Amino acid sequence: MNNLIVGRTRHTVKGFTLVELMISLSIGLVLFAGVMSVFVGMRTTTSETSSFGELQENGRFAVSVLTDDLLRQNFWGDLSETFSANSLSGNPVAPAAPGNDCVGEGVNNATFPQAVGPFRTLWGQTIAAGSLNPLSCFTMPTNTQMMVGSDVIQFKRVISTPVSSASVGNYYLVANLSTGGVFTGNAADDAYVYGASADAAANAAKATDTSDAADAAVAAAPGDVDAVAAAAAAAAAETAANNAVVAANAAVGIAVGAGVPVIVNPRMWEYQHHVYYVRQELVGNNSVPVLMQGRLANFSMNFAPIIDGIERIRFMYGIDTETNPSQPGYGIVNAFVSATNMTQDLWNNAGGTRILAVKVFVLARGIRADSKYTNTNTYQLGDDLPFIPNDNYRRLLFSSTVTLYNTSVEAW
Repeated sequence: MNNLIVGRTRHTVKGFTLVELMISLSIGLVLFAGVMSVFVGMRTTTSETSSFGELQENGRFAVSVLTDDLLRQNFWGDLSETFSANSLSGNPVAPAAPGNDCVGEGVNNATFPQAVGPFRTLWGQTIAAGSLNPLSCFTMPTNTQMMVGSDVIQFKRVISTPVSSASVGNYYLVANLSTGGVFTGNAADDAYVYGASADAAANAAKATDTSDAADAAVAAAPGDVDAVAAAAAAAAAETAANNAVVAANAAVGIAVGAGVPVIVNPRMWEYQHHVYYVRQELVGNNSVPVLMQGRLANFSMNFAPIIDGIERIRFMYGIDTETNPSQPGYGIVNAFVSATNMTQDLWNNAGGTRILAVKVFVLARGIRADSKYTNTNTYQLGDDLPFIPNDNYRRLLFSSTVTLYNTSVEAW
């Protein structure tokens, strides 16, 4: 028997040794740690950028809103004299105070001017712990509180663009250069009746002239059939125009009884009273500061939050103490005074002093806290004591100086 020799083929299996495996894992961990470090860094940077972007947007918007109102403060349309009860001599019936009226410090500081003392169209105060509702019109629902150390400010004016008709629920000023009057939108049937009355009278005068001319033509040519027909048509048009005058005058009588002012050749503007302050609202476990705005609507002062993340607003009022127009310093701000240091005479522009400008300070705060960040910065809002929060919120401070053009105008 032949011996069979069976050859076996050996298959060599190759792989990582334990040392190689450990080295590979170590390198992988180093690379993974690097990638995670970059990812975390980018995420942190993105979060910070987003937070600062939100702060920038909220702060600039708040400054813009306050600046726009300040620029238009004390604007009274065509009325060229100081806005007061005397300048509203066209009112047959004095306008009633709106619901929830905001009445500031002083004897004449409500929505509409009273016949006592100068009417304050601009006024402010710093919220203190013992005076959380200085205007007696703030609403403080559950889980809200006033921001102590922030200012409240109010403006009175008319909306810049005149309107041709009145809307129910609003107040309106009608005025010419010498006098004006305030009335409610529902007192004029959505239209200012005196304009319609004047138009009707003008149309009647034209119709009368046309009829008289037609009668003269008939008298000159009694047999002219066309002239007679024209005279008859002109007489009918004159009658219709006179009837329109009667109807318009009746509407005027009704409007006068309802309190609509009697003004010759007026224009009409919507009347506004704005109030701004800051309060904190509890959202879950987080306290969010918000800028509140109060405005006239539906015959009442109504408040609503307009911008989140506004922690404090402060104002300093630029005073011109030079009362003699011939002196070099007249019409120039001599000093900026905080609301805390403003006196009754300065608010009333007594003795010829005037508030010519306002410095606005807005402190914007992040909505959410960052546990990895501690804010130990110092924020200076006017002449107030430095504010050092020492918490985990990011903040940005904004400031602007607004010239009160309407205050410095001697006559329009």
